Amino acid sequence: MDLDLAAVEVERRRSNWRRDGIAVGPITWREQGEGWPPTLKTDRAEIRDADSIGIALSKDRQEGEVVLFKGGWCDFSYWSGRSTDEPEQGAPGYPSAMTVDGFGEVLDRLAACFL
Repeated sequence: MDLDLAAVEVERRRSNWRRDGIAVGPITWREQGEGWPPTLKTDRAEIRDADSIGIALSKDRQEGEVVLFKGGWCDFSYWSGRSTDEPEQGAPGYPSAMTVDGFGEVLDRLAACFL
């Protein structure tokens, strides 16, 4: 999975999310080569060997996050903010790796949770 192309998918959606009242955090990049625990950075130029990117969204009390791993799967989570609701979690793309377009679909699925 080309994480740089995946980051473009996030950026293509950022203004629409904001227009819909969704707060959008920075893209976080995880460095593969710095040992454990891995470091997260928001400046792509500081990352030599990225093994994941992540984006967090929120609106009112709702929270959601997608982390895409270079192996082609995601960690997906969304919580409605209601104390009676359990978070929705999944691993889209596992065990079969997804495409960058598939990652875009996961981003759209997350954003739809907030509407």
